[in-house]
Amino acid sequence: LNKDNRTIDHIFPLKIGGLNEPWNCVPMYANYNFSKQGKDMMVWYREQEFFSEERLNKIYEWMWYSFKEWGYYF
Repeated sequence: LNKDNRTIDHIFPLKIGGLNEPWNCVPMYANYNFSKQGKDMMVWYREQEFFSEERLNKIYEWMWYSFKEWGYYF
C-alpha cells in the first residue's frame, strides 16, 4: 500500500451502522474498497481469491487492540 493506492475501509460499513472509530478502520487498496462498497467485510473478504486467514486474524487483532487501547465500544 502507498498513498496513491490506499483508502481507509470501515470494517463494518457506515451505511449499515458501522462507526467511524479506530477499531472499525483499516487501510485497504482503493480498488478493493471500491468493490466491497457497503458489504459486510467478513463476508466480502472470504469470497476474494486473495483471502488469507492470517490477514483476517490481523484485522481481528487490530480491532481488539484498538478497542482495549482507546476504550471504544461496539
